Amino acid sequence: MKQTKQIMGQAAAAPRMTKAAALLIAIGLSVPVFLVLTLVEKVLL
Repeated sequence: MKQTKQIMGQAAAAPRMTKAAALLIAIGLSVPVFLVLTLVEKVLL
């Protein structure tokens, strides 16, 4: 079994990044970046 870490006297499990969470973060970051870059391109060109 994995060792639990003690944080301020409380046992905390090690944080795990799931594939679903990684996908949501990737989509959440890529959509605004795409929109900003598209707007910058339209303004400058």
